[in-house]
Amino acid sequence: MPQIIRKENIPKILISLLFPILIILIKPIGLSLNQSIVLGSLFLTVIWWASGIVYKDAASIFLIFMFVLFGGTPIEKVFFFPLSDNFILVIASYLLSQGIVNSKVADKFSSFILEKYCYNSIRLVIMSFLLGIGLIFVIPQPFPRVILLASIYINFLKNSKVDKEEKSVLIFSVFVASTITSLMFLNGDVIINYSALKFGGISMTYIEWAKNMLLPTLITTIIIAAAFILVFKKNLKGSFERKNTEEKISFENSEKKALFITFVVVLLWLTESIHGISSANVALIGVIAMFIAKIIGIKDFKVINISLLIFLTAEFSIGKVLTGSGIADNLRDFLTGFFPSPESIMYIPFIIILIMFLHMIMGSLVTAASVLIPTLITLTAGNLSPQFIVMLSVVSICFHYIMPFHHVTIMIGYGNEYYENRHVMKIGIILTFITIFTVLFVYIPWWKLVGVI
Repeated sequence: MPQIIRKENIPKILISLLFPILIILIKPIGLSLNQSIVLGSLFLTVIWWASGIVYKDAASIFLIFMFVLFGGTPIEKVFFFPLSDNFILVIASYLLSQGIVNSKVADKFSSFILEKYCYNSIRLVIMSFLLGIGLIFVIPQPFPRVILLASIYINFLKNSKVDKEEKSVLIFSVFVASTITSLMFLNGDVIINYSALKFGGISMTYIEWAKNMLLPTLITTIIIAAAFILVFKKNLKGSFERKNTEEKISFENSEKKALFITFVVVLLWLTESIHGISSANVALIGVIAMFIAKIIGIKDFKVINISLLIFLTAEFSIGKVLTGSGIADNLRDFLTGFFPSPESIMYIPFIIILIMFLHMIMGSLVTAASVLIPTLITLTAGNLSPQFIVMLSVVSICFHYIMPFHHVTIMIGYGNEYYENRHVMKIGIILTFITIFTVLFVYIPWWKLVGVI
């Protein structure tokens, strides 16, 4: 088991303590002692997550412990994630994906789809974005989408001649693609998209969401795909053997069982509004079926990333504790004095940069959305509609990240060691500028055209 801290990192850890201690001593923005301890602990944990000077499990457990002691929030709120359907969904997604791998269906899928069209690395990156869009219609949740697609890419690349660095970049493209393509449709991300509407106190139909988001997100997807290829151009030199298109696919009994179970799971996901069974329970049913069919076994539980589950528990608790402890209210009151006049040309750009900045501090999408959307709706009442604030917040945070912990989808791949911090930072810095540009010059002009503003 990895060490909690390395001896050579002790000086860095001591330096990292200075900032939270300063917060506790100063008690900024009118915080109480307990609130200052909570905020200081949060900043300290973010520093540890970002720098890696403390083992991330230890950092996450420390934050949860401090939230329980000083957060003034019911313990079920602190442990919101492990008590939610998302916890079951993540675990079940790992096992379903492993079942696909065990059955060799992933190998055949890669042979007949990826090898047919993706005869070089750049085409494989482009396919990440195309499949990111296409799979929305069959798997309305990014967790199982990226886990399944990543396993397919791993199978496709395992016998190729590309080096480890290029493999990391190619698998990374799957996760980058998901962060933007999930915004095209309301069911693209059943957690953040629906949560954002809930935090804003508004409702939006599937068609309304598509009208407002599909075209600008498609344009942004093209921009991000091009940026990814340019940023990692030096690593995208690989070529792959083209598939004989006349060859026909055939399946053995175990593969047919896996395909049938997957088909039923997907069908139940698509018809959730009819039968009312949650996506998590559907995934659980699929796992049980794979156990019965002996496609997966007890040994396959090792694919579940415990470290990631601990991290997600800490990450999902942040928004709950900031709200429950009253820190979010203090933050709202503090920000009021800094807003430019609604008539100012900098009014909306200020809000965009503020959303992005606070998201970088808070970390998770859910945290940022749960705190920022209600706060901004209150601060901009009479000037901007709740619908505009919800969509502005979503597009300002969902495809902008600099470190893995800034986006849960990116964290899933990072937690599985598919790629490293440096890969995320390399594209993340570019995404900062892309986010500001596309929100100001793609999304907002479109929203004016369709009457949102």
